[in-house]
Amino acid sequence: MVVWPRFPNAPITEALLDVRIKLPSFVDLSRLATFQDAVEDRYPQRRERSSWQAGFQIKDGSVEVMRPSGRPDGYLFTSADGRQMVQARLDGFTFNRLKPYDKWKPWNSSDGLRTRFSSTASPKSPGSYSNELCSRGASCSP
Repeated sequence: MVVWPRFPNAPITEALLDVRIKLPSFVDLSRLATFQDAVEDRYPQRRERSSWQAGFQIKDGSVEVMRPSGRPDGYLFTSADGRQMVQARLDGFTFNRLKPYDKWKPWNSSDGLRTRFSSTASPKSPGSYSNELCSRGASCSP
């Protein structure tokens, strides 16, 4: 087995797995809040998450501005040490690992979390998956 060196100043500041799916209409914020019931020992902190949209359009020399609109769309559950987060949203699920990100072991727990989300939210479709590694000086957004 190859043993890789650990870098004390690894450039990766965040790694995430993002799953976008369509949920049944009966899934609401109160149902998503129950996701924490089985993982509260590992993710004791809960914050409401909101999604915002705004925009503008330039047409025939004039600018039309869309009013910003936002609404709560899920929850962010954080581990006690603040290094791992799970997002349970009305449009999907995200597992975040913050620095130090130096090994694959944290991803082992993401499988159980995805299974828990599926049992909580009863997704209609498998959805799309995205993995991202974020480095210093680069933005990382799901």
